[in-house]
Amino acid sequence: MIIAETVNTVVIAKGLMIGGGFIGPAIGIGIIGGNYLSAVGRNPEASKFLGQALIFVAIVELFGLLAFASTFIVK
Repeated sequence: MIIAETVNTVVIAKGLMIGGGFIGPAIGIGIIGGNYLSAVGRNPEASKFLGQALIFVAIVELFGLLAFASTFIVK
């Protein structure tokens, strides 16, 4: 006799939430980093804006952390 296991949809939903929630910040950080390196490549004096670029990276990363934190809220 084969016993069918039920699929826990909460686990699948949490996995999709984390995966989808981290795709956006990963793309955003890549765009910020690429544009910063492009600016420094054109004008080496633009390297003084590294602090501002890191602040933007932190803001973008906040959305990924919110997606991760929301998995603990979903029951």
